[in-house]
Amino acid sequence: MSPKPRVIHFVTGGGSGATKVALDVASGHLRSGNFEPLLVMRRKKVPLPTPMQKQIEATGLRTSWVDDWPKWTTRRQLAALIAEFKPQVFAAHGFSEHIWGRQAAFAAQVPVVVHIEQNCERYAFWRLWAARPLTARTSATVCVSQGVADHLRPRGLIGPRLEIIHNGSDPSRYAVGAPPFATRSQDIIMVARFARQKDQPTLIRAAKRLADTGWTGRLILGGDGKPSHRRACEKLAQSLGIAGRVDFLGRVSDAAPLYHRCRAAVLSTHYEGLPLVLIDYMTAGCAAIGSNAPGVPDIIQHGQTGWLFPTGDDAALAETLRRVLAGGPEIEAVAARGQAEVPARFSTGLMIGRYENLFSELLKSSGSPY
Repeated sequence: MSPKPRVIHFVTGGGSGATKVALDVASGHLRSGNFEPLLVMRRKKVPLPTPMQKQIEATGLRTSWVDDWPKWTTRRQLAALIAEFKPQVFAAHGFSEHIWGRQAAFAAQVPVVVHIEQNCERYAFWRLWAARPLTARTSATVCVSQGVADHLRPRGLIGPRLEIIHNGSDPSRYAVGAPPFATRSQDIIMVARFARQKDQPTLIRAAKRLADTGWTGRLILGGDGKPSHRRACEKLAQSLGIAGRVDFLGRVSDAAPLYHRCRAAVLSTHYEGLPLVLIDYMTAGCAAIGSNAPGVPDIIQHGQTGWLFPTGDDAALAETLRRVLAGGPEIEAVAARGQAEVPARFSTGLMIGRYENLFSELLKSSGSPY
């Protein structure tokens, strides 16, 4: 028997933010030596991204896969892995893995079962029907932001113990070679996938307002996503007469040169879990501007480390952009505070330490010999 408590991290294998967190925490267990991890992923149509595959290979992390469908097969395969690995902790990451994972863990009587919620998900009634009975038996509910916790609470999905553990990031590469704020162009950037959750249209409308009052820069939109959402944004830019000023880049493999070129970096969105792209913006020395939507205020302190604007308000966003693009000591001071203070609050090491402390506390209160 291993002298260390064993932890299964169960997550989608599609390469989402939840996958990255589960991989980082499980890899952190190997470095700290405090837990013995097994990363279990649910098969998806898309392969695990190459950087994640390389991280697994580099760390020697033990992994297993279970089928995506039907769900009874997912639970049966999880049950077999639990019987073989005999974990003391089962951490179920993300939607809807946290439902099927906890069902299997409770059936196997794992001492500590943790639900980790990454986003403000839209719960259909049958998902709520499946998730609510699990809540009271769950050792702890971890939300990655206060916004996510506020989203879960009225739905009856917060367990006996709630913890806010921010996702970790290592954006240090964006700090290398970051130029002074005053030397940057008037260009504006947003890097985000094209999806219903995001709100590129509000930023495009704000850019039109700026162009009408003499703004000379370009709007840079990076990110892939649903082609239909991107086409709608392209048509909007065309209809507003600014298509020649908007660059649709698609997937961005190296964002650092783009960030370093821009004074303003925006996340216009309807809701988030914890938008780590804002930390990337700040580390690169940009002035970070975000919608006042769930998850965003966990990172941006308005007027201190960045700026918030009312969600969907293109006039307010345009006014904020005018102030930021004009620069000056006050604007530069806010950007500098964001660059200096925020990345340290969201480090990967801090995230791993908080998860390990939580697991240890829950094991102690469960009466487990570990």
